Amino acid sequence: MGFFDLFKKKEPAPVEIPVEVKSSSLPEIREEDFIDNTNPTEENTTTYSVEFGSKLPIDIIYSFLKEDYEHKAYNDALTNPDKSYKDANLAIIHSNLEIKFKQVFLKYEDMLREIHFHIHSRGQAGLTDIVELLKSRQSTYEKHLEELKKMKEDLDKEELYMVGIFKSYEVGFTRGLASLSLHNLKIDSVL
Repeated sequence: MGFFDLFKKKEPAPVEIPVEVKSSSLPEIREEDFIDNTNPTEENTTTYSVEFGSKLPIDIIYSFLKEDYEHKAYNDALTNPDKSYKDANLAIIHSNLEIKFKQVFLKYEDMLREIHFHIHSRGQAGLTDIVELLKSRQSTYEKHLEELKKMKEDLDKEELYMVGIFKSYEVGFTRGLASLSLHNLKIDSVL
């Protein structure tokens, strides 16, 4: 051993690790750890919604007018392709709309009577801020009632925006009849 050999590092002898120890120390890599193969559910999805309307009774009429009568009529035509069935369903829709108008008118009249009472009693108590707030709400109710009366008149005059639901039903029923006829023609041509 020479003088320079003193400064050399001695390398340790390699230690052999048994094969079982090497494989058991590494975790198993599974597909589920990286990929989500589940079907999306309502919990996993983010939904954004915008609310329209005043959250007052007039919204009942607006939501009734926005319903999808075309799809309903399409299915009705497939079920019973008779003109009298279509006419009966149109009469039912019209009747339901009339009932909704009556319900909403009654509700607004009740709300106006109640608010009138509160305005009178709170005014006697000297609560001017509350009275002004109640008068503002009363004004909103009165405007809604005026709009409802106009809508009812427009329904009687058969204005398009009010009878659109009936037109939509007729279009859907006609589509259903056409689909039914095309389906029957395809079956007959195969035979």
